[in-house]
Amino acid sequence: MTRILLLMLIVMSSIDGYSHKIFFKDIDNVIISGVHCTGFSADMDSIGHWISNDDGAVNINLANVSVLHSSHPDFKDRLIYLSQLHNDTVILSLSTILKEIVVTPNDIQDFSTHTSYRISYKDMERYSNVLQSLNVIPNLTVLQNGGIFFEGDQNIKVLIDGVEATLPDIQTLSKEDVAKVNVYETPPLRFLTQGIDAVIDIRLKSEIYGGNGALELSQAFQSLKGINSAALYYNYKQSRFSLLYSNENRHYKKFCQSEILNYDFDGQEYKKIKQGLNSKKHFDDNDIKLSYQINKPNNFLYNVKAGIALNRNGYNANQKVFVLDDAFLANNYFHSGYTRYNIGNYIEKQLKDGSSILGNMNYQHYSTDYSSRYSENGKNLEALQNSHSQYSTILDAIFSEIQYQLPKSALGYFSFSAYDTYKHSKYNNTTTSFFQETNIAGVSAQWMGWIRAFRWYLTMGVDWFKTASTVLEKANNLIIPAPMININWRPNSMIQISADYSYSGGVPSIAQLSETNQWLDTKLVYHGNSSLKPYKTHSVGIRFVYNQKIINLAIRGSFASSPNMICDMYTLKDDYMLQTLVNLDTYRLWNSQFDLTIRPLGNNTLTFWNRVILSDVEGKNSQYSWDGYRFQWMSDLSLNLKHWTVDLFYQYPGKIVEGQLERPRAQCWSATVLYRPNSNLSLGVEWFMPFGKNFKESEHTVNAAPVYADSEYTIKDRVNMLSLKLSYNFSFGRNRNRVQPQFDNFDNDSGILHK
Repeated sequence: MTRILLLMLIVMSSIDGYSHKIFFKDIDNVIISGVHCTGFSADMDSIGHWISNDDGAVNINLANVSVLHSSHPDFKDRLIYLSQLHNDTVILSLSTILKEIVVTPNDIQDFSTHTSYRISYKDMERYSNVLQSLNVIPNLTVLQNGGIFFEGDQNIKVLIDGVEATLPDIQTLSKEDVAKVNVYETPPLRFLTQGIDAVIDIRLKSEIYGGNGALELSQAFQSLKGINSAALYYNYKQSRFSLLYSNENRHYKKFCQSEILNYDFDGQEYKKIKQGLNSKKHFDDNDIKLSYQINKPNNFLYNVKAGIALNRNGYNANQKVFVLDDAFLANNYFHSGYTRYNIGNYIEKQLKDGSSILGNMNYQHYSTDYSSRYSENGKNLEALQNSHSQYSTILDAIFSEIQYQLPKSALGYFSFSAYDTYKHSKYNNTTTSFFQETNIAGVSAQWMGWIRAFRWYLTMGVDWFKTASTVLEKANNLIIPAPMININWRPNSMIQISADYSYSGGVPSIAQLSETNQWLDTKLVYHGNSSLKPYKTHSVGIRFVYNQKIINLAIRGSFASSPNMICDMYTLKDDYMLQTLVNLDTYRLWNSQFDLTIRPLGNNTLTFWNRVILSDVEGKNSQYSWDGYRFQWMSDLSLNLKHWTVDLFYQYPGKIVEGQLERPRAQCWSATVLYRPNSNLSLGVEWFMPFGKNFKESEHTVNAAPVYADSEYTIKDRVNMLSLKLSYNFSFGRNRNRVQPQFDNFDNDSGILHK
C-alpha cells in the first residue's frame, strides 16, 4: 500500500512539475473569463482542454502542448504558439465579424502561387456536403447538380491532397476532415499542360484516427432519374483507405425524337417530317473505386487507386413519317456501352533542400460496343428501308508525367515537367478492322515570379502529336512549341486584372476516324473521316476580377484561332448525302464571359449568381464558309440557413453553333428544398421544371449546309418529377479533432501542391 501511495505521489508530482499559466485580457487590460482553450501537440493533435477562471487564467499542465487555440463568443479566435509568447498575457480583440460571415480576412491567406481558405465547421454546417460548402470561396460557384464555375471558367480540376478527385469523392468527405482549401487561379505546371483553367485543392487534416461513411442520393423513381454515391473511409495515422461506389441512371418511357429533313440527291428531293412517338430511352453508369493513400506532411505523399466502370446508353425511337400525302412508320435504334478498368499511382516527395518532385502514372482499358439501325415500314408493314451498323473498339491508354520544382529563390519558382499520353485503339466492324495509335508527349519549363503587385507565369514547352492508323497512308506528325503566358496585376485584395496567351494542339480520336456507315435516312449517312489531321490553337484572353463583401464579379474576353479545327460538315457522295467531320482551313472564335455573384446580406446566407456567355464563330474550308454565334445564360438563387437550404436554378435556351450545326441550349429550371436536422444529415426534394410541359433539346443545320436537318428530342416522363435528396455522413472510432484550428494558414508556399 505504501508503494502504491508513493508511486501516486511521484506521478502527481511529475504532472504538477510542469505548469504554464496564461492570462487572457482585452485591449483595455480587463480580465476575460470563460475563454475556451484547446491544446495541440507539435503534430497538431488535440491533447487537452481548459477554460479561463475568474482571474482570466488558464493553467497549462501538459508539457507537450505547443499550440493553443482560444475561443470566446465575444472575442476573435486566436492561435497561440507557446514558444513565441514574450510574457504570460494574451490580448484578445473584440469580435467585429457577423456570425454568418463565411470567409473572413483571418481565414484567407494569399501566397505567391495560390490563395488558401479556411472554411470553419460552423460555415460547413449550412451546406449538405463538402462540395457545396466550397460556395463560400469568392467567385467560386457550385450548383446543386455539381457544376463548378470559378471566375468565369468551368474547366476546373478539383483535387484532394493533390490527387485528382471526382465529384462523388468530394461529396462524401467528412466535414471534420477538411483543414483548408487552396485555390490556384493559374494552375501548377502539371495542369497547365493539360489546359486546365484553375485548380481547387482540398487539404485534409493529418493524424486522423477512425473512419466515416457517406451516402449521397438524388433520385426520382418515376421515371428513374438519379445521381447517387456511397463511400466508406478509414484513417489510421498517416494512412487513408477508401471504397466508393457511384451511379447515374436515366430511364424514360416517353422519349420522343422528331425530325425535319430536306435534301436533294440524284435529282430527287427527300423531304420528310418525322413525328416522334413515345419511346424508351435509357442511360446507366456504375463506377466502383478502391484507393489507399499515405501522407507524411512535408515529406511525401503516395496514392494508389483502382476501379471499374460499366456504362450503357441507348434508345429505341419510333416515328411517324409524312412524305407528301403519304404516311408510314419508322424506327431509330441506338445502343452504345463500355467497360473500363483503370489503375493510377501518384507520388509527391519534398527534398531536404526545399525542392520537390512528383510523379503520376495512370492506365486505362476500355472495351466499347456500338450498334444502330434505321428502318421504314409501309402501311402493309413492307420494308421500305432497313440499314444496320455495328462496331466495337478496344482502347488501352497510359498517361505518365514527372515534375521537378526548384526551391524558392529571389527570382521566384522554377519548375520542369515531362509527360506522355499513349493510346492504342483497335476498331472492329462487320466488314473491316483497323487500329489507331496516338502519342502526345511534351516537355515544359515554368517560371513564376513577382514584383510588388505584379505576378507572371511563363511556360515554354514543346509538344509532339502523332497519329498512326491502318487507314492512313502515313502517320501524321505535328511538333509545335507550346508557350503559355499569364500576367497578373493585383493592386489590392479586391481587384485583379490578368492577361494570357497559349498555343496548343490536338489529334482526332478513333471514333472521329471511323468510317462505318450509320444510316440516318434513306439517302443520308453519318460517319467519321479517316483522313483527319491534327490541329493547332492560338488563344489570347484578358480577365477582370472584382471581389467585395456584397459583389463578386469576373469578366473575361478571349480570341482563339484554330487552323485545321475539326467540325461537322455535310457533303455529297456518290451513293448518299454524308454528314461527316472535316478539318477546316480557318476557325476563329471571339468569346466573352460574365459571372456575377450578389450577396445582399454581405455573406453567403443569400446568394444570387448569374453567368452569361456571348460568342461569335467563323469557319471556312474549300467547300463552305459559315458564321455563327453562341448565347447562354444561367442563373441560381440560393438561401442557406443553418437548417434549411432553398435553391432556384434557371437556364435560358441560348444557342451554340459548331460547324454546320446550330444547337440551341435546353431551357430548364428547378427548385430544391433541403432540411438539415444536424450538420451531417440533409433531407429534401428537387422539383425539376415545375409546371413545365417537357424537357427539350434540339439541333439544326445552318443555311450554308446542303442538307436541312432539324432534330428535336423531347422527354415527357412526368417532367414535373420530384427527386428525393439525401446527404448523410456518419463517423466511427474517431479521435474527434473538430476543434483543430481551421484558420491557421501555415503553408510552405511550395506551389507544387503538397500538404
